[in-house]
Amino acid sequence: MGEGGYYFERLGEDFDRLMSDYDVERRIALIRRLLPADAIRRRCLEVGSGTGRISRELKPLVAELVVSDVSAQLARTVGEKLGVSWRQADACRLGFPDASFDLVVSSECIEHTPDPRLALREMARVLLPGGALVVTSPNKLWFPVLQLSLLLGIRKFEGPESWLFPWQAAAALRVSGLRVLRVSGCHLFPWQIPGAKRVLPVLDRIGDRLYPLMINFAIAAVRAAVARS
Repeated sequence: MGEGGYYFERLGEDFDRLMSDYDVERRIALIRRLLPADAIRRRCLEVGSGTGRISRELKPLVAELVVSDVSAQLARTVGEKLGVSWRQADACRLGFPDASFDLVVSSECIEHTPDPRLALREMARVLLPGGALVVTSPNKLWFPVLQLSLLLGIRKFEGPESWLFPWQAAAALRVSGLRVLRVSGCHLFPWQIPGAKRVLPVLDRIGDRLYPLMINFAIAAVRAAVARS
């Protein structure tokens, strides 16, 4: 397990305490909008399950859920708590055979890897023909704000930060053989601003148009099905 895994294990229960419930709820809503209509019939791999906030929402929406995380301790805890399969796996080296899943979901994970493009290629690799991917990540447009928050001691998380622009993530998926179906986003501006939480959900409804400017983007993509002879 890499240094990043040990960092998130050390963070432990504080991870949930330091996360914004509002942020997680908006990302869950975004993922739900982008999931394929037949998700309930799909075997799903979650990459970067962390403490399981997204996992809990995914479980009733899919046929079978497998959770994975760079931290074996976190993956095991979430897997056992939810009664699902779990695997310690680095997002850049998932360790599953090619074409193992017909749905992959990953939220706020790739930016914490040394190479987010490689992580996206790995997620594409384990998809079956016709399989779907839904991924969310911070928009590099807002990276200077992250740097400022670190300098001011506002941000409580540490560890690697490798952000992409939405178009860069979409391009990496296309190179990996996926067709991008939809790009959307949430948080047009920081939710910490007073009154923001009353306005932002309304703006999230047009995330398909505003995502280039939003703090978080989401991409839904699909691997081409094998043509019938």
